[in-house]
Amino acid sequence: MAAPSIYLVLSGDAEAYQRTAQTAADTLQASLPGVETIRTDIDSLDTQTLQADDVLISIGTRAAQVLSQRPGQRLICSLLTEQSYNALPPATPGQRTAVFIDQPVSRQLALIRAGLPEWSRIAIVHGAESRDFVKDINAAAPALGLTVSAAKVSSNQTLYNALQAVLASPSVLLAVPDPNVFNNFTIQNVLLTAYRHRSPVVGFSPAYVRAGAVMAVYSSPEQMGRQAAEIAVQNLLGGPLPEARHPAYFSVSVNPHVARSLSIDLPDTATLEALIRRQESAR
Repeated sequence: MAAPSIYLVLSGDAEAYQRTAQTAADTLQASLPGVETIRTDIDSLDTQTLQADDVLISIGTRAAQVLSQRPGQRLICSLLTEQSYNALPPATPGQRTAVFIDQPVSRQLALIRAGLPEWSRIAIVHGAESRDFVKDINAAAPALGLTVSAAKVSSNQTLYNALQAVLASPSVLLAVPDPNVFNNFTIQNVLLTAYRHRSPVVGFSPAYVRAGAVMAVYSSPEQMGRQAAEIAVQNLLGGPLPEARHPAYFSVSVNPHVARSLSIDLPDTATLEALIRRQESAR
């Protein structure tokens, strides 16, 4: 019987998918040079002849959704949110796992504590899909001396009104990765409203920081690809697929210009990353 292969299955041709796949392929080649790695997109997968013991790494939400309909194949999902993963059909125990693109709540709060130690109040505006995230933030914040003010955006509460409500007192606005609330159409209004309130915004991507957030913690496509590949390596060496999890590797991005305009003395990225890692290793 042929040795198992690893399939990197992309949701499309977006740059983030390509970067994730390339790093995954490089990591696999370095760790298991004798194992064949096959790169394909989800629409071309049916042209491949898969064996029962092959391992699939989905890259992006669409690939995970399609591959989750193929029971019996080991599947490692990457570059998708925890919400998207939890919406997939149930899987046989031990057959599927994921590395979420979302950062754990503890890491986001650690960033705020490390970068903005003088601030003690967090403001959040969110949609119905983010209620679990808000619940987790509310549960974790008090231990760090933080309070949370949250407002739900709905048909009766516009984004602008929600922002006005939570920013009535000096606060750090924590952006939630909820596309119904934070998207390309709303980002500038959110940042401008926060700036008028002299409230720093903590984003969830480098794009948010470039647009005007003071900082963000995130995992790059390369970091996502590396971790997915490492899980595949351990599995092919005999280890079980672990529980779905948040990313182990992360980066911090800062916008010193916006920080200075808000009179915030912000540490550099290396210092912030080191402080977060120190806190995580102490747990």
